[in-house]
Amino acid sequence: MPSALPVPGTAGEPAAAVRRVRTAMSEQTVPSDSRIGPDGRGVAVTVYGPWGSDVLIAPADGPGLPLPTAPSDPAGRSRHTPRWLPDSRTVLLVTEPVRPGPPVLTAWDTRTGEHRELATVPGAVEELYVSDDGTEILLLAADDGAERDGMNLGLPVRLGPAPAPVSHHPDAGRRRLLHAPLRPADGSGLPAPVELRDAGPAGLTVWNAAWRGGRTAVATVSEEPLPAGYYHARLARIDLADGSAVTLHEPLGQLAAPALARDGRRAAVAEGISIVAGRPLLLDLDDPTAPAAGTPGADDVTWTGFRPDDEDRLLTAGWSGTGSRIAEIRAGRVTVLHQERAVLGGAGAQPALSLSADGRTAATVREAPGEPPRAVVAPTSGPDAWTWRPVTAPDPAAARRDGGHGDLARIRTRDTAWTAPDGTPVHGLLLDAPAPEPGPRPLAVVLHGGPSWQWSAGYAPADVLGLAPALAAAGWLVLLPNPRGSSGYGLDHARAVVGACGETDLDDVLSGVAHLVAGGEALPGRTAVLGHSYGGFLAALAAARTGAFQAAVVVSAPTDWLSFAHTSVIGGGYEETYAIGDARTPEGRTALLDRSPLFAEGGGATPVLVLHGEHDRITPPGQAHELYRALARRAGAPVELHVYPAEGHEFTDPAHLLDATARAEQWLARHTAPGAAPRHGTKDTP
Repeated sequence: MPSALPVPGTAGEPAAAVRRVRTAMSEQTVPSDSRIGPDGRGVAVTVYGPWGSDVLIAPADGPGLPLPTAPSDPAGRSRHTPRWLPDSRTVLLVTEPVRPGPPVLTAWDTRTGEHRELATVPGAVEELYVSDDGTEILLLAADDGAERDGMNLGLPVRLGPAPAPVSHHPDAGRRRLLHAPLRPADGSGLPAPVELRDAGPAGLTVWNAAWRGGRTAVATVSEEPLPAGYYHARLARIDLADGSAVTLHEPLGQLAAPALARDGRRAAVAEGISIVAGRPLLLDLDDPTAPAAGTPGADDVTWTGFRPDDEDRLLTAGWSGTGSRIAEIRAGRVTVLHQERAVLGGAGAQPALSLSADGRTAATVREAPGEPPRAVVAPTSGPDAWTWRPVTAPDPAAARRDGGHGDLARIRTRDTAWTAPDGTPVHGLLLDAPAPEPGPRPLAVVLHGGPSWQWSAGYAPADVLGLAPALAAAGWLVLLPNPRGSSGYGLDHARAVVGACGETDLDDVLSGVAHLVAGGEALPGRTAVLGHSYGGFLAALAAARTGAFQAAVVVSAPTDWLSFAHTSVIGGGYEETYAIGDARTPEGRTALLDRSPLFAEGGGATPVLVLHGEHDRITPPGQAHELYRALARRAGAPVELHVYPAEGHEFTDPAHLLDATARAEQWLARHTAPGAAPRHGTKDTP
């Protein structure tokens, strides 16, 4: 970890509140994935803290097991991805070495505490599957050097020190399936060490998969190994014996959350846009030519699973506005089973469930405003169906309620809604803290990425460097809008920005600002915009095209779509999916430039702070340098650029996060304070 940086802007209570909250968020220990045992009696919970990750086993009927404050492994290694064997006693998991190196597949006897290393894995484990009968395992592993998408830091897989030189060729960095039989060792209940066999598929990259055992799996695959290939991927049936693949479905977007029925004859998958959420499809594996059956009315699904007690029913979990929803699909009919203003999260920070072998009990991780994340269980039927009961206690640091944890406890989360200029309803959240006196406040508009990500009703929203709760604690009114392009409001809402990026969604944001100013909640002339990734693109565009904001903070953003198409590991996929432009044609190149903040004009001279990670492969640091140089040459308003070493698309080092949030607070305070230097030539000022 780099040494602590001198943190700017720490004078005054607002700056101190930002520092306290950002520090508290870095100290959090939280459950991120909850897997219930086959017999429904124990829950394996993956927990992340400032020290790394670990797995704990909580009784499903216990009072709430305390979260660890340090790793249980004496060597300090991180553990994650627990998967139960059918004996409801043995857990398989992935153990990561302290120094860069290959992960190890480990078996754990949860009764005796004994561990056994089963295999060194020749790749980063992205998913671990156990057959229904517990006699086989399948791993989805990414080769050394494989590139990751923005939801996984945008950094390449490294199983050791980076090679010198780092070499690239079209077939490098694939994700493949590794298969092995699982046999008990002599004299022990734990499995014997295994030999992992490359199960292919030949010449393809696997992005996600479903498998119940045997030689058949279903997987999202592409020829392109870079994350750009995921935008053009298809669903295929994989023969694990010979590595062959038969196409089942060519999507109109991306595919996620596949599931396979026990009989191996039916599959489900969610089809959406830009990875995040979609509409479930049902497929007949016996007839690959049969069209997939869609299910209108079940949009924004992030997890699918056939009910173990009745496989004619498909369970789904997903978003509903800023909350979560669980539904059931049977014979094309959708029935909502549970819906609430809370986040039911899984390993991918999206709604997901784990089911016991009989399907009677479900586990997940739940969080809500004022309620830190906790692993929970609930019955799936009966009078108490979907009534969640915690199996872990709250984060020990949050329970103290001192320092920044006390600030987090004071933050209020409210729903808000307004109407865009074309009559489209738009929704979002407002964050603030109680103030000594009522009245309007300075407004910070914080824009999520994707654009198909969303703001949900969680405990401490961490996107955009965690600035939303930090600024709310510092006295700002914080607007978290879900403009067109966001998940949670149906596929039409999510796809509404295709061919219109930076148009309808920016209108939605600006009309939200006008709504809050007109309603007397936000101070006119004291408004800032901040965004990460695609949200940073919108923030930079708003700063260039409008005079609506007195300051902007742009984090890890695409600013030149033409150079992005050739340098980003999602270039050639992302901008084509959203119909921003096509770098292969003259007309497409013109469109890419026309939509780039780098060349946008017409607004006021908005001060812009640019923050970026040195090793970001999703929006390479050249995007930040281009924007900085362009704004500095225009000399129309202050501009600064800060590039953080060793960071990717998301910042992870606590010292860097603290430094970046402090700089953002200082920038906003300087340029939105009463009496700040006026800007000239502005328009669209609320």
